[in-house]
Amino acid sequence: MYDDYTWIENFGDPMFHRNVAVASVWGLVALRLADEEFLPFNYHSYALELQKRAEDLENEMSDKGITFSPLFKSIEELSKAAIKINYQKKEIKEAKGWTSMWRNNHVKLRELNDRLMMAERAFTDCDGLLRRPWYKHLIYAPSRHNDYGSTSFPGIDDAIENAKNLNTAESWHVVQHEVWRVARAVKHASLVLDGKLT
Repeated sequence: MYDDYTWIENFGDPMFHRNVAVASVWGLVALRLADEEFLPFNYHSYALELQKRAEDLENEMSDKGITFSPLFKSIEELSKAAIKINYQKKEIKEAKGWTSMWRNNHVKLRELNDRLMMAERAFTDCDGLLRRPWYKHLIYAPSRHNDYGSTSFPGIDDAIENAKNLNTAESWHVVQHEVWRVARAVKHASLVLDGKLT
């Protein structure tokens, strides 16, 4: 777009104050992540947002014969796993105190944080998005036509847009394939949160 070095230097941020501010914010985020006992991920709210977006897509595709049931099932499993891991966080927090020195909570804490971290990685796919393989995250990525905006289920959105333009049976099969692909990624994330998949 327009945000190359020359544009930034001459028009966007000539004294580089904004760049310093943004670097400071990201530095604080990194410090918070490093200092937190638990990674500050809330997969339950994540699941609720995914549920809303999936319902919107299902309503949009109601007349096209695309089934979203695998996606809804995997989102429900993610929600259950998120509630379970939030409960486990609470148990570890409540077990702290002078008696915790005889318990092995640091191992549980590490294992729980590993599951939180790996669950986010489960949303990625090594093949990336269709026609945009450099974007690996199947849940959130920039829209195809707006590199600054993010969209939920970008692979499904891209496939729907393509299918509307082509309107062939094959293009609608690609939409269904993308739904299954995303459902698989969400299912993997829920298995990771449950500790059943590493």
